[in-house]
Amino acid sequence: MIKLKNKTALVAGGGKSGRAMAKFLIAKGARVIVSDTKKIKIPGAECIRQADIPGRFGEIDIMILSPGIDPKNSFIRQALLRKIPVAGEFEFAYSFVPDAVKRILVTGTNGKSTVTALTAFVLSAAGKNAIAGGNIGIPLTELLDKFKKNSVLVAELSSYNLEKHFSRKAFATDVGILLNIASDHLSRYRNMAEYAAVKKSVFAGLRPGGVGINGLSKPEGADILKLKKDIYFRGNTMSFSPKALKKLTGAKELAYEKEKMKLLFEANKTNILAAAAAAFAMGVSAEKIRGAVYRFKPLANRLEYSGSHRGRIFINDSKATNVSSVLFALKNINRPLVLIMGGRDKGSSYKPLAGHMKNVKTLVAYGEAGAKIAKELKGKNKTITVKKFTDACMKALKKSARGDTILLSPGCSSFDQFKNFEERGKAFKKWLKNLT
Repeated sequence: MIKLKNKTALVAGGGKSGRAMAKFLIAKGARVIVSDTKKIKIPGAECIRQADIPGRFGEIDIMILSPGIDPKNSFIRQALLRKIPVAGEFEFAYSFVPDAVKRILVTGTNGKSTVTALTAFVLSAAGKNAIAGGNIGIPLTELLDKFKKNSVLVAELSSYNLEKHFSRKAFATDVGILLNIASDHLSRYRNMAEYAAVKKSVFAGLRPGGVGINGLSKPEGADILKLKKDIYFRGNTMSFSPKALKKLTGAKELAYEKEKMKLLFEANKTNILAAAAAAFAMGVSAEKIRGAVYRFKPLANRLEYSGSHRGRIFINDSKATNVSSVLFALKNINRPLVLIMGGRDKGSSYKPLAGHMKNVKTLVAYGEAGAKIAKELKGKNKTITVKKFTDACMKALKKSARGDTILLSPGCSSFDQFKNFEERGKAFKKWLKNLT
């Protein structure tokens, strides 16, 4: 654990996690400087422009990077050359989690928010003090005062959270979950191999007796259970291999009635398997797992039913910030669609969607990535490009008919017009509310 009293810490990035980190550092007695690309104000902290960081190197004892800060930035290289310690926001906060706290770390390109929330919900329903945080929208620093000896941390980790700078030591965990890996964040990583290596590091710090739950086709080690092989569905019944039965306390066949679920069963089979396996690893009974899965409500911004208007159904999938998430939505919605895509491009090709557009009557592409999306999916359906998000919503409505579903599944980050995907999802729902 790092001593902070009377030290000067620079927090790079003044968004939600950066602000939470600044508040935590101030409470620990540190002098805090927060940098951002725009002018900001944070009580108790000095706020500067990112461009002014090099002029302050002489004062800084440690630099902490918000997840959105690319570690290839020149000011970070300069800090390292000056021997200033650099840490990632999650990496730094994780060092303050008490050793007695059980840890479940969840990553993957898609599905990680649902698995994180579902796992925490199942554990809480079983009477455990489960606390969800991380990339799901709750900075870890905001949770550190909530931990007790019997607590279970369920943390969603993006690849950015998994990056380590201050220490090369892996994150200690009792359950590590890697759901999948698909093309994403290639503007930050040199190639897919580098991105995949960061994701796979979730298994590197398994504690003795810990369990890895892996959705990839290739095995990652002796302690790793394979989703769909060691833990799998036979019809509506969750079953286990002999290896899984040895690793998971009390695991036994578990039949679900999908009509009782608020989750879309077909679309969430893997998510249910992963969350249930993590709960078994924490000693939760099959009956309690099943009951909690039935009661769990889908997350906002993830294939979220948002309402209807004049015979159209509206689905908010704003959290679909990559191509594989859009592909997931297209595979699991078997209705005539008007699809809204766009935002800020993340470097991946949209061409993998071309073979899955049969239900898409019209594609409305908007924002910075609109032209690229339209070009790569040209000829697969009628395509319209616009600049503004609200214009995309109106065009989608005009091109729809009764019985259609208007699906917001952007396949891009939100940062061209919104602070984050949550704000984009709220804008979609507000637009719909104004219609109705």
